Amino acid sequence: MQNGSNNFIVHTKVWKDWKLIAKHHKGKEFQYFLPTNTDDLSDEIKIDSVQHLKAIKNSILNALGSQIIESIAKPYDRQPFLQVGWKIYKMRWAIDNKGQSSGLRIIFCINASNILLAYVARKSDCAIETKLEKEFMTRIREYIN
Repeated sequence: MQNGSNNFIVHTKVWKDWKLIAKHHKGKEFQYFLPTNTDDLSDEIKIDSVQHLKAIKNSILNALGSQIIESIAKPYDRQPFLQVGWKIYKMRWAIDNKGQSSGLRIIFCINASNILLAYVARKSDCAIETKLEKEFMTRIREYIN
């Protein structure tokens, strides 16, 4: 996997995920500041308007560029999309000075030229692993197909 020409794509449901996260965290780093009509804005612009999402994006891109992606994210146990070139990763992200164990859970996948941010949630919203997996696998399948 290479960096430099990777497109960073956000599944549309991730924005709903983020609204839920921002609802529980009132800090400005969780809020996004966009015009009311965001349909014409790229995912890059939307991501860059949210401090935490921008940092997550940059961490992923930097790790890819340095070929150390598996030092910040772990390959997911199941990889049903490998045959079509997509590898799924899971990542923990610390928030509220509580460390990664109680922060965000991020699911993204990568192919030769794209990074798809498929799922973002607070740890407390990820209690049922099978439900979580079903949701993000569905999102990835929607995007790939």
